[in-house]
Amino acid sequence: MQLNPPAAWAWLVLDIDRLGGALAWERGSLPPPTYVAANRENGHAHIGYALASPVCTTQAARLLPLRYLASVSQAYIDAAGADGAFRGPLAKNPLHERWRVWEPAGMQVYELSYLAEFVKLLPLRPRPVGLGRNCDLFDSLRMWAYSAVRDFWRPTGEKAWRNACERRAASLNTFAEPLPLAEVRAIARSVAKYVWGKFTPAGFRAVQAARGKKGGVASARVRAAASEDKRASARLIRAAGMSVRAIAAELCAPKSSVARWIA
Repeated sequence: MQLNPPAAWAWLVLDIDRLGGALAWERGSLPPPTYVAANRENGHAHIGYALASPVCTTQAARLLPLRYLASVSQAYIDAAGADGAFRGPLAKNPLHERWRVWEPAGMQVYELSYLAEFVKLLPLRPRPVGLGRNCDLFDSLRMWAYSAVRDFWRPTGEKAWRNACERRAASLNTFAEPLPLAEVRAIARSVAKYVWGKFTPAGFRAVQAARGKKGGVASARVRAAASEDKRASARLIRAAGMSVRAIAAELCAPKSSVARWIA
């Protein structure tokens, strides 16, 4: 059955493909799961944790909660020795008589932050599986979009921009197990909408002007530091008895400047 609805992630389900899979959570020092559905014949199992606050996965989703969920999911997969390629949407139906069902936590519902206390969260892998693919695709697409949007700044460019984002997202969906087309489109629309609203010609000009101003201040500081070095050098050379003309030639500076520095 499909535990997680299309618009949200309400369950963290681990797929344990080995004998004794029902106890993988205990061996991995994880909290008691909401339920365990074990295969009566080979001992393989699905371990499910119900989330008190489901995480949105549509184009309206925020990246930070999705990334947090992906990181927790990855850590639980590692701790339990679960199948990293499994992400559903289908799971063993815990209500079906075919499976041996166990409720170690008494149908407990968990906050994601509580589940995170049992594992060490690590950065998502470079080519992730499961929920990590959503984050990886989102990051790759947005980095491209920040500069690519400038080619679509015209009165009728928004529709073409959305289409370009979908094409780019599809080309980036090169995982060992690609994301479903619906998820790819949702990520593309989310990035397209955000970038089109936040990155505008006026905003780009303001950023460029600020960078130019900052660069001008930095250049002035560099010139001032170089001038101070020359002034200090002129005083030291003068103390050794060298003439103003000779100091000016040595430092490639006007004689009037050298005379002012050593005055």
